[in-house]
Amino acid sequence: MPVPAIEKSTAEGSAEVRRALRLRIISAAFMIPPVIAAVIMGGRIFTAMVAFAAMLMVFEWTRMVEGRAYSWRFYLLSVGAAAALILASIGMYEMALAASVIAGVVSLLPIGGFTFWPAIAAAYIIAPSVALIWLRFDPAYGQALTVLIFATVWAADTGAFIFGKLIGGPKISHALSPSKTWAGIGGGVVGGSLVAALAAYFLFGAGAAAAFLLAGGLLGAASVAGDLAESAFKRRFGVKDISGFVPGHGGVLDRLDGMIFATVAMMSVYLLYNVFEKL
Repeated sequence: MPVPAIEKSTAEGSAEVRRALRLRIISAAFMIPPVIAAVIMGGRIFTAMVAFAAMLMVFEWTRMVEGRAYSWRFYLLSVGAAAALILASIGMYEMALAASVIAGVVSLLPIGGFTFWPAIAAAYIIAPSVALIWLRFDPAYGQALTVLIFATVWAADTGAFIFGKLIGGPKISHALSPSKTWAGIGGGVVGGSLVAALAAYFLFGAGAAAAFLLAGGLLGAASVAGDLAESAFKRRFGVKDISGFVPGHGGVLDRLDGMIFATVAMMSVYLLYNVFEKL
């Protein structure tokens, strides 16, 4: 007796979800231990990891928006990223941000034609990379906050994937992404909240768990927003995955889009806290 088309479609969809989830788990098993080790060690090891990721993201971004690899803007922004991250690694954070701004402004020169898209990498990739080093190098809470933000983003990404694929439901916006659902956003927020509260319990004590339950939800929402922004960019330039560098995730920028937004959110709170603490 033939299986109805709808049953075949459901079975194939479930198998696809399982395959994608399995590939993500395998990739995570290889990536998470060295990342956590670099976060814990800090210093040059952590800076080198962030710099490596930033260079790959600049490459992926410029190739996507310009439609070709190794343009002069790629080299310019790569040099700007290297300078910014070196300055950040020695505590010159304001100069590091200035270096990213300069690289973005120079990339606007109409050599070979004018385009503003590559310049966005200065704010979208280089500045958040500087912020992540800035956050990690805080002598009091840097290590704990950086571990927490990585764990929260991973949880939000996994929660969004599982809820979105298994629950489905209404789509958010076809213009932003044809596949993202409101259930996925809920999964990202829930995953971020729970893992942030759990991580805060072990990192800061039981008293911090309740506060980070809310903070984790906000970071989870920021992570999902980053994923949506990246989907919109890819849709604008007609690509599905920016590259195949990370199996199951696409490119490095595909994998770290949520981390970018979550880092900016965490760094904003960190700076505000420092300002009010000094008042």
